[in-house]
Amino acid sequence: MFQNDYLMRMILQMVMVMQRALQETQRNPGKTAQEIEAAIGDAVDIDAGLFFSLEPESMVSMLQLGNFDERLGGYVLRSIYYEAELLEEAGHIQRADLRRAQADAVAKAYGYDIAPDERSPEAMRTYFLEAEAQARAERDGAAG
Repeated sequence: MFQNDYLMRMILQMVMVMQRALQETQRNPGKTAQEIEAAIGDAVDIDAGLFFSLEPESMVSMLQLGNFDERLGGYVLRSIYYEAELLEEAGHIQRADLRRAQADAVAKAYGYDIAPDERSPEAMRTYFLEAEAQARAERDGAAG
């Protein structure tokens, strides 16, 4: 029960950060990327600075050694892919390429297949809106 509550809280936190990022009209891509990184670090329970400094294979190893709950995978991966877009928009091309490589390595290691069309801002908005509704329903169902 406690683990499920924690997981729901992490999912909702990720969803809320991503919804804010996707809805920004006056965008500061660098700042938004930092906020997404912090939320991912919280979700995977690893310092974001350390986590995102790792090579892709090392990132996977760190997740496998830690407390990573695979049910967070889709949220985390989409967030990393979106962060890559923000970094590219901010002119940080090498970091954007690293994020994509990190996300690809995690996706491969955990068997996720997030197609390029599922990474578009529109697809992400839909995904995170549906995720919020599902997480709230699960949370409310467990509480009731």
